[in-house]
Amino acid sequence: MARLLRIALICHFSNPEVRDKLPLSKKTFENHIRRLLNKPKNQVFDYAPWITNMISEFEKRNDVEIHIISPHRNLKKNKCSFKYNNTYYHFFRPDNDFTIIRIFRRILIKRPKYYYNRYLIKGFVKEINPDVVNLIGSENPYYSKAGLDITNLPLILTCQTVYANPYSKKFMGDIDQYHWDLELKLHKKIKYFCCYGLIHRDLVLHNNPNAIVFYYTFPQKPLEKISNVIKKYDFVFFAAGVTKHKGIEDTIQALALVKKEYPEVTLNIVGSCDINYKKYLEKMIVELKLKNNIEFTDYFPKQSDMHKHIQQAKYAVLPVKLDVISGAIIEAMQIGLPVITYKTTGTPTLNKYGEAVLISDIDDINSLAQNMLRVIKEPGLVQKMLNNSKIFIEREYNNTAIIDGLVNIYNAVYKHYYENEPIPNELLFNPEEFPNYKNYYGL
Repeated sequence: MARLLRIALICHFSNPEVRDKLPLSKKTFENHIRRLLNKPKNQVFDYAPWITNMISEFEKRNDVEIHIISPHRNLKKNKCSFKYNNTYYHFFRPDNDFTIIRIFRRILIKRPKYYYNRYLIKGFVKEINPDVVNLIGSENPYYSKAGLDITNLPLILTCQTVYANPYSKKFMGDIDQYHWDLELKLHKKIKYFCCYGLIHRDLVLHNNPNAIVFYYTFPQKPLEKISNVIKKYDFVFFAAGVTKHKGIEDTIQALALVKKEYPEVTLNIVGSCDINYKKYLEKMIVELKLKNNIEFTDYFPKQSDMHKHIQQAKYAVLPVKLDVISGAIIEAMQIGLPVITYKTTGTPTLNKYGEAVLISDIDDINSLAQNMLRVIKEPGLVQKMLNNSKIFIEREYNNTAIIDGLVNIYNAVYKHYYENEPIPNELLFNPEEFPNYKNYYGL
């Protein structure tokens, strides 16, 4: 009988199921102060649904013992552990959840060490005594810095993205050098990596030529498609955070071009947006005479509510610039929204079984607008895109196969680390299976 591996997953996520079991504070006093300062209420939203999807698949298995270590805002106590649905959870209240610490860091400390968070994570790891540790994401120092403390255990870094990406500056503008430097340290320290994009794999190997890189993508939860929904908007743009590199400014500018032909065209912008950035966008909207064409909708605490809401649109415009393939694109394809996007290092693969999404070159606003016009004018094209999207999702997102592959990676890492067994080639990232992206960013 195969050995039952014990895996510690260090990540950050939240969903309604875990919030129901956690002792959460309502932050009454803090929210009163925030109201006086005209700031939004402190509340916890669904966060990192790809982690929830992965956990849901692990719950169906009995060949691994999964322990989740995660920060969670608004906890009444420092630590909280419980077992639920065959999975062990270990939550802690992060130090950046304390108002006085946030103020202190904002004024004096620009590169915090996060000793408190790391102390708690290190304690959980010691208590769990795992065979393999899997750090999900390196770009968030408040928990990923704990990866520097893990020794004498095989540590896998699953890349949600690669923040230390030289092309980031082109699309994001300001870069947080602290996040950048930490990620480079983790890349150089860690031996095992999971990536789902060729550019991420290449960046990891550039930072650490001795890295062993596996291919892995996160499972997708089947989404509920609402039948006979009343369409309120033509287009929807949605993201957890509405930002420039997600393509919102390009979407607004493209809509202005579409409006020349369809004056009543509508766009719904869904997601959390920084107050100052939203003012900037609103100014742009007024200047482009789109005030009556665009409506903002704030981020939904429950992602399922957001998925229901966006189905009031006919089409999704998601011109991401840095994501390999954003989760929003896959979600839109799942619920039957034709997608218009940009050519990133991953989006061309969405059309591997036929044209499922319409793709423009990054920053080509005219092409983006033309593709928006195409879905309005060509119902036959829309139906073809929906059919091909369904085929792509069915073939590429077999969740059982995805988790089978991850468990195989865990076993391979365990045997390689402790027993010096070679890594099976079929588990390694094969760059020949991915399109060459070098010309996408002018490289």
